[in-house]
Amino acid sequence: MINTQQNENLTPAKTPCVSVCCLTYNHEKTVAQALESMLSQKTDFPFEIIVHDDASTDGTQDIIRDYAQRYPEIIRPVLQSENKMKSVNIEKEYICPLIRGKFVAVCEGDDFWSDPSKLSLQVGYMEKNPDCAMTFHAVNQLNPDGSSMPYRPLKEDTDVPCGLIIKRGGMFCPSASLVIRAEIFTQWPEFRSMADVYDYPRQILSSFRGRVHYFDRIMACYRFGSSGSWTDSVKEKTDFNHVRNETAWLNEFNRYSDGKYENEINYHFAHLWFTEYRKNLDKSSADMARKYIKTLSFKQGAVFRVFLLLFSVFGKRANKIWDLMKKTLLK
Repeated sequence: MINTQQNENLTPAKTPCVSVCCLTYNHEKTVAQALESMLSQKTDFPFEIIVHDDASTDGTQDIIRDYAQRYPEIIRPVLQSENKMKSVNIEKEYICPLIRGKFVAVCEGDDFWSDPSKLSLQVGYMEKNPDCAMTFHAVNQLNPDGSSMPYRPLKEDTDVPCGLIIKRGGMFCPSASLVIRAEIFTQWPEFRSMADVYDYPRQILSSFRGRVHYFDRIMACYRFGSSGSWTDSVKEKTDFNHVRNETAWLNEFNRYSDGKYENEINYHFAHLWFTEYRKNLDKSSADMARKYIKTLSFKQGAVFRVFLLLFSVFGKRANKIWDLMKKTLLK
């Protein structure tokens, strides 16, 4: 148990500065560590933790109830009796109406924060820079086999343009690293409402609305491919419906942004559909990849054209070449 006498934010007497959004589902083995890491944050401002559990079938809800009883002024549980993921936008319907903070931090129930000064650093920067809409940082990636590796999407502290976030996809900004202004987090333009995922569209919306800053400092741990996670469900075969959905809502964002990032969106589409083809070797994915490759510059498109040819000839054996060369070729 945390000593509440050592941390003023654990007994907030006023409106919280930060609302932490924590989504859980069958996280019995990890949710306590996630909540402890949030409660351990050393700040000079109050914060709240909104925990939504989507009708877990293990002991996740019992653990959340226990923490909510111990920290009733900090932890605000939303415990579903029926699973809502496939029928309701959970963030839009259940999280956003409860947000009271000026900023929203994200940490799902299978991740955790590793640096107790994380919130203070990010919120402090954003308070001093009102044009900054979102901050994120480096993380440790924990793999299913127990190994870990640092994930540093960039080499130094820097601002990140919207176009780069679009090109690099939803995994570029680790979910557990995000702090976003609540006034942006709670906006739901049509493209965001259309999406079947939460992270990528809210990153794009934030970077479209204001400046994004990256801290090259590891302050959280992300469990890659944990049981029940999105990465675990698609590691063998991408959900074709998800790829179609991403294409649809990004096309809607292209209209929303008056085509300002059309080149970056087309590049992402080329990579998205090429990845689908690389995994499944189906003609429809190859045709979609070629459609968007045609919109790219010769230099950008050349890499995809060469590898489309390699995969058409060698099948999945070409993955070995792709894995060796992709980081250099797609910079």
